[in-house]
Amino acid sequence: MGRTKKVGSTGRFGPRYGAKLRRRVLDLDQRRKEPNRCPACATKALKREAVGLWTCKKCGLVFAGGAYVPFTDAGKAAKRAIAQRVSDDLLALREEEGEEGLPEFLPNIESEPVIESEPKVIEAEDLIHDFEDSSDEEEE
Repeated sequence: MGRTKKVGSTGRFGPRYGAKLRRRVLDLDQRRKEPNRCPACATKALKREAVGLWTCKKCGLVFAGGAYVPFTDAGKAAKRAIAQRVSDDLLALREEEGEEGLPEFLPNIESEPVIESEPKVIEAEDLIHDFEDSSDEEEE
């Protein structure tokens, strides 16, 4: 039996259902199976347990997401809208009550100093030497 180079996992359908629908299913299969980052621990350990149910294999976080991807475009837009609304409310609260009434988690931009640091420049040759040194240590 031949390999399915172009059709991938949709080779199981054979010539049925039409090329466009098989391409759509292939796209969904690939997006569902690709590794995704956990929102809590930022490792690529998310696994789909059921339709819309995602679990992190490292930290054990379980959350509801999209059917094929953990974060849908509509969910991202809603999250941005909520964050914008909350930040607007907190800014309005700051203006009304002054600095005494601010929640502790909200940074005070006027009184906290801004830490500025110079970017560290690393030469490519230094990286190569460090990589060679670490590979020599592993061989021993």
